[in-house]
Amino acid sequence: MAPRLLYWGANNDTLEIAVHRRALRAGFTIIELLMVMAIIAIISAVALPKLDFRTFKVDAAARGLASQLAAAQRQAVTNQSNVNVLFDTVTNAIKVHEDVNNDNIQDPTERVRRYPLGDGVVFGVGSTPTRVYTGGSITFTRKQGTVPELIFRRDGSASESGAAYLTSLNSATNGRTKDGRSIEVILATGRVAWYKYVGTTWVRKF
Repeated sequence: MAPRLLYWGANNDTLEIAVHRRALRAGFTIIELLMVMAIIAIISAVALPKLDFRTFKVDAAARGLASQLAAAQRQAVTNQSNVNVLFDTVTNAIKVHEDVNNDNIQDPTERVRRYPLGDGVVFGVGSTPTRVYTGGSITFTRKQGTVPELIFRRDGSASESGAAYLTSLNSATNGRTKDGRSIEVILATGRVAWYKYVGTTWVRKF
């Protein structure tokens, strides 16, 4: 709002500008800021307990594992040599071994990369029913040493069909089923997909 001009004197030779303080005031008062903070606190207290961070974490881990497997398959085709994926159920991580000479041994000159599942996520089935593949949290039967292994070959195929099951750390022991995830690989094509258990059935997500 523009300042209001007030004139005094018979000849209008005295000019005073009266500024409306309320109209020109900038920012917020302390009371207004406190009110906003109180509203935010109330909304947070109501909404945060309903957020299920375990589900977010296990979804992210399933997407990440599926992406890493798909990348390993592409790398095998690009390099024209085997890429071995090892499922370390002790540390809840995978290792990707670029097996240049296809001897299934980790030679000093061959690159091995490690990818953890993420905080609070483990290999496991828990109380979730298995989808197609059975035989534990990792159904791939081939091993490198004592660790379950899946091999992607230079034509893009996989060493076998199977699945890796994931769940949240708490769900593995408390009977919660909806954190179950299944990351599956098809032998002939090496195609990777992951599924989410929604309480009554498995739903494909990728």
